[in-house]
Amino acid sequence: MVGKVLRLALVLLLLASWTNEGQAQTESYENPNALKVWLTISARKRFLEVSWSNAPANKGDQLLVTREDALSFQSQLLRKHTPLAGFPSEEGSGSGDGSPSYVPNSGFTARPATKAATKEEEREQYWVANGGATEVVAAIEPRQGLSTQWFTTGLPFDYALSRNATVHTACYGFWASYIDAQGNILAKTCLKVFPRWMNDLKSKIGEMRLRDLFIPGTHDSGSYRPNFDPLLRESLVTKYALTQDDDIRGQLMHGVRYLDIRVGYYRNSPDPFFIYHGITKQRPLQEVINQVRDFVYETNEIIIFGLKEFPVGFGKGLGVHRLLVSYLRDQFQDLIAHPSLTWRASLRDIWARRQNVFLAYDHEAMVEEFPDVLFGSVEQRWGNKQTWSQLETYLRNINDFDVSRFSSRPVSDMAELTPETWDVILDKTGGLRKMADNVNWRISQLYRNELGTNANIVSADFIRGTTLVETAIEHNARKIYM
Repeated sequence: MVGKVLRLALVLLLLASWTNEGQAQTESYENPNALKVWLTISARKRFLEVSWSNAPANKGDQLLVTREDALSFQSQLLRKHTPLAGFPSEEGSGSGDGSPSYVPNSGFTARPATKAATKEEEREQYWVANGGATEVVAAIEPRQGLSTQWFTTGLPFDYALSRNATVHTACYGFWASYIDAQGNILAKTCLKVFPRWMNDLKSKIGEMRLRDLFIPGTHDSGSYRPNFDPLLRESLVTKYALTQDDDIRGQLMHGVRYLDIRVGYYRNSPDPFFIYHGITKQRPLQEVINQVRDFVYETNEIIIFGLKEFPVGFGKGLGVHRLLVSYLRDQFQDLIAHPSLTWRASLRDIWARRQNVFLAYDHEAMVEEFPDVLFGSVEQRWGNKQTWSQLETYLRNINDFDVSRFSSRPVSDMAELTPETWDVILDKTGGLRKMADNVNWRISQLYRNELGTNANIVSADFIRGTTLVETAIEHNARKIYM
């Protein structure tokens, strides 16, 4: 009888913790000043990144990373660990001088003492999770007085974890908890997928247009390579050709709803249509379409499939364009949103027709020739900037003087750096991954704190290094309270 009572009590406690966690999530949507924690992945070395905002940053506070969900934390006397040295500033990302200096595999982030350890120093107090059943794999001590920080840990992320995620996955891989000196969990997060975030908000955003939403997008969405490890296989070509680490399914699973598709035509190939980045050939278009189609059938989410540039094989005529449009129509069939919906359609109208894929085509003559298939293109606001200060100024300007918000046509802020030709030839910038790591944390903070309220589509390189998806979902949910 006692055993049954204990089991029942445990179930009730778990239910209470889940309920409270759900309430905290809702409260964070309503209250942008609540403590919030994020997990992201750096592009260059694929290390786990941890960031937080609105933290009390009191003495004794810790940000603890685990590989399982931590329901509680306890302090235990353990053998002293050796910290893992932090990166030089040019290697990692961070929010300025406030970034901690060391990330240990376990324990506190304090600079190790230089003097020889005594017997008394051989054991030290460390945090463990779930009564010691779950190891703390990294710990960061927030700098006192700084409520917002972004830090790159030394924990490698395996993208196989992403590929194994399904629409039923809630959290996977890593969890992060912000605790106070007594071990109380003040906020927590995990690596998440967002396969149905639009449907999850349907009752609240159903009457909005796509132009009214904050929509996460990817730049050059098809420029990825499956099972590619930049630490082992990077070359000058891949440094400047690849822009994402997840395939299309992975991008969609993690919340992306705008795809930037650059199609080339390769006449002598069994699969004539390929994704291109500039003149570099990437993935077969068929692979991309299959992943979009399967995802939409599984989730009922709405996707903007933006086609533009057509860099290779199209020439000046319309013949290859006609082949491509016919191909798209055959592949997507009844999923194609009929242009009679117009960009003014509400999400509820779109779902009612179950036509969830918008073919936004950047060629006016083709849009006129195929009025039953093609929408006009999404306006891409691309600054062609090489430094963060230039990009920040550009993004602020286009949002400060944004007359397009009075139109129903979607617009995308292209929030990435662009190398110049000689930068690529001489490898001056170190590649797109290094450039992304330099700006992605800044982009995340800019749209979270300032530009997100009126943002429409925001597209980035290596989007897993940003918090754009979670920020977009929060802003969309918050709009119902405005």
